[in-house]
Amino acid sequence: PPTACGLRAKRVLAHYQHSRDFYELCDEYGFVVWAEIPFISVMNKDPKAHDNAMEQMRELVYQNFNYTSICFWGISNEITIGGEVPGLYENLCALHELVKELDSTRLTTMAQVSMLPKESKQNSITDVVSYNIYFGWYGGTYEENEAWMDAFHAMHSTRPLGISEYGCEGIISWHSEEPKCKDYTEEYQALYHEHMARIIEERPYLWATHIWNMFDFGCDARDEGGVKGRNNKGLVTLDREVKKDSFYIYKAYWNKTEKFAHIAGRRFALRHKDRIEIKVYSNLSSLTLVLNGAEVAAKKAQNVFVFDGVILEDGINYIHVKQGDKIYDSITLTKVDSAYEGYVMPPEEEDDVREGVKNWFEKINPEGDIPELTFNKGYFSIRDTVGDILAHAEASDVMVAAIRTFGTMRIKRTAFSMMSSQSLENLAGLLAQGEEKGRRLLAFTNERLQQVKK
Repeated sequence: PPTACGLRAKRVLAHYQHSRDFYELCDEYGFVVWAEIPFISVMNKDPKAHDNAMEQMRELVYQNFNYTSICFWGISNEITIGGEVPGLYENLCALHELVKELDSTRLTTMAQVSMLPKESKQNSITDVVSYNIYFGWYGGTYEENEAWMDAFHAMHSTRPLGISEYGCEGIISWHSEEPKCKDYTEEYQALYHEHMARIIEERPYLWATHIWNMFDFGCDARDEGGVKGRNNKGLVTLDREVKKDSFYIYKAYWNKTEKFAHIAGRRFALRHKDRIEIKVYSNLSSLTLVLNGAEVAAKKAQNVFVFDGVILEDGINYIHVKQGDKIYDSITLTKVDSAYEGYVMPPEEEDDVREGVKNWFEKINPEGDIPELTFNKGYFSIRDTVGDILAHAEASDVMVAAIRTFGTMRIKRTAFSMMSSQSLENLAGLLAQGEEKGRRLLAFTNERLQQVKK
């Protein structure tokens, strides 16, 4: 396959099939495209569902065979969110073999969900494989991403590994001097992508990496960061008008022709600290920071320049960066007496649950004995669908409180509506990574749900 460096400079399409007009544009601009069928989340055990997936695979290849931009045929996306269903492996093998029969010139691939074990035999089906990983957003810290990648590569040194999704949300209204995960600030999103861009550059064994997403996009069920109906993981705003700071991190790494510098934090315009940090993303080798006409510091760096301890004057401050006599970027910051409260996302209350439910889980020893599973009729259990649980106030509280206590994946209550047709039992692998953690989550959740009458 093409080198990782070559693929990183290209775009791929979000799921799923796209119009012929768009494929033609991809051909024209030289994009590298991964096209896939909507075989997602959980396999329907009905044989007719597999027949339908095979037919959709045929149609995808037949209809789009002559588009030169398509280099990869995707046979599934996060198909094990609902667990490894009997027959799934065989069906995936059949899809791979069908593609090879129809088109032996292109490579097959699939996007795995992060909780699928590295040693799964699914990872040997397609020509290349990728994972969707979100350490540092839905769970864990962003430093765990490289540990996971290196562990997979050590286990499968001859298997081409890609990252089919990674990202985190950043909203240009929210800002912080001390950004942290889930504060939805533009600064945390930039920190996350600074890290990801660097570790990807350091790992040439990755055949491709795909940021989720280039643009913020509509999603009716979401209510994240104080914004309803929108996924905010884009490097660019929904209206395509504002490139977030994180956009320029990748421009610094990947743009080799246009010399540029971008001062981060321009929308974080009101500052109250005596000393601040100023970051600049650039593909230049050296830059000088100028504050109110006076040179503050000159630095050499690669892609990310950090100017520490910059002292702002009261009122308006004019800042620019230059190399020699050429100014590459400038911003204005205003020193104020106290932190501007408008930069902080209003507290979200929708995930609050009643104290009795929270206290019940807080008293449980998470390392103690695992209760036996019971399924008494007339009472809720983990075999009920997420939609049915959400529709009942007390059962919904139990589910949210249990996941908050035992889960490793941070998912808001509103996001569960997208999984409403799945049973809670099927989602254990998504919500608690690792077989043991998944068992504990299900057992303690089920024990409490069995006390809630339908």
